[in-house]
Amino acid sequence: MVTSTAPAPARQRRVEGVVPEGRLLGITLLIIGTIIAAGFVFDDLDRYTLLAVSATCLVAFALSREYGFAIPAGITGGLGTAVLFITSGTFGPAATPGVLFLSVAGGFAAVWILGLLAAPIERHPWPLVPAAVLGSLGVAFAAGQPGAIAWVQVGIALVIIVAGLGLVLRRTHEA
Repeated sequence: MVTSTAPAPARQRRVEGVVPEGRLLGITLLIIGTIIAAGFVFDDLDRYTLLAVSATCLVAFALSREYGFAIPAGITGGLGTAVLFITSGTFGPAATPGVLFLSVAGGFAAVWILGLLAAPIERHPWPLVPAAVLGSLGVAFAAGQPGAIAWVQVGIALVIIVAGLGLVLRRTHEA
């Protein structure tokens, strides 16, 4: 008797865009809805809501390695960190813009890092663009240099213009 040891079939993925389908998505949405609803019942829970949503998405990502869970995990994690820092009174009002921009920038950087752990790996650098822009603004605010903010804005504008020109010229030459 000859037995065949055929390789196991590749994991089938059914993804519409970047949103994973199936039971894990349903469970994740149920948990997120419960977290949001709990904010109406328990005082002071609201300041932890975004971090709880991020943790839920991070667990779903760890279980599935679906990039669609990495994006909300990173973004809500960055925003949730900012909310927690700002509402805790750890920083004074003058530091609020810097804390906000740096936290959200960290969230977008986390999206990119999680993409490297996704299956399949997502190497597209799109999350690094808002991370760089928001991080630059955060550093300028944290440094307390109003002039630096204007220079960051000029730098961002120049980068966007050069990128746009590059795409227009490249497309013109390809046509």
